[in-house]
Amino acid sequence: MTSTPKNHWRVVAFALVGLALVAIGLLLAVFSNSNLYSMSVADDRYIQLFVISGFACTLVGIFLFLYAVRDTTKFMPAQSKTNANNGVGLGFVLQLAGFFLPEISPISIEIGSALILGGRIAFVWGGMHHAQGKGYSRSLGLLGIVGMFGFIVLILLPHRQSEPMAHEGI
Repeated sequence: MTSTPKNHWRVVAFALVGLALVAIGLLLAVFSNSNLYSMSVADDRYIQLFVISGFACTLVGIFLFLYAVRDTTKFMPAQSKTNANNGVGLGFVLQLAGFFLPEISPISIEIGSALILGGRIAFVWGGMHHAQGKGYSRSLGLLGIVGMFGFIVLILLPHRQSEPMAHEGI
């Protein structure tokens, strides 16, 4: 039996706003790169403003995204939920590191590319467990190749199981 999530569009809106805030926060963090400025006192204030506002936007975006998707794994078996969360979380962090570390540190673009590739692999692995936990084929987790947008599709899929498993202790 399939069940559709309550407030489907609310979940989509909160998730997209959360991701947008994360993207804005990370963009502000890139603008805080001291190599872009002449290092006057005024420029130092801009750098601090970019760092603080970027960090705040990123945190608010992550919490908003997590708030939006908190109920989407309610009916999943514990092991699938754990694997999905670990894979997607690790994939997200590795991809962010791969995109931004070469910009703000002496890490080479090759290492950044390797981090992005590792992040995509972890993301797909987490997506496969998410799809399986909702009662779909693991191959649907290949949507993780397109990153967070693919994961949002997985989140919005209805559960094929309508009741929590008795041994889950949910």
